[in-house]
Amino acid sequence: MKYLLSLGSNTGDSMENLKTAISRLEERSIFVEDCSSVYASTPVDYLDQRDFLNMSLLVETSLEPQALLEKLKEIERVMGRVKTVEKGPRNIDLDIIFWENGSFDSPDLSIPHKEAENRLFVIFPTLEIIDTSDYFGREKSAFHSILENGQSRFVGQKIEKLCPFKIEGEDYGWENR
Repeated sequence: MKYLLSLGSNTGDSMENLKTAISRLEERSIFVEDCSSVYASTPVDYLDQRDFLNMSLLVETSLEPQALLEKLKEIERVMGRVKTVEKGPRNIDLDIIFWENGSFDSPDLSIPHKEAENRLFVIFPTLEIIDTSDYFGREKSAFHSILENGQSRFVGQKIEKLCPFKIEGEDYGWENR
């Protein structure tokens, strides 16, 4: 099954945290098919913290949504994530944004992610992947419509595309697009 994930980090070596998280995904049979560039973004909601590095991944796995969420939370724990402030600083944040089978709801998981359409740090990296993908066409149209017609929801948010993403000799860079 295909999923679109969002990754973010703003403590420690954020680029290394993203790389480590991706390695941990692969170790758990969550395989990266495509990834966005790395973006820098300002925090949202809790503003008294460093800027984030963010990216999105298109992944393939046999896991159902709830099982995937459990694996993502396990990776966060193994990497030492500790929630001290809601929406506060974190070394790694892994979220499920979309699932190829549409929607999913449980007490601790909603797909599509409830806040995705309000976050530039999700929209831009995600569009970088799904604009050229055969998956998530409806979501792509929705994100483009939001960017065209709903700019007021992004007041105060800043985002900047920094660089292509590389890990262990594999280049997930711009030249592949």
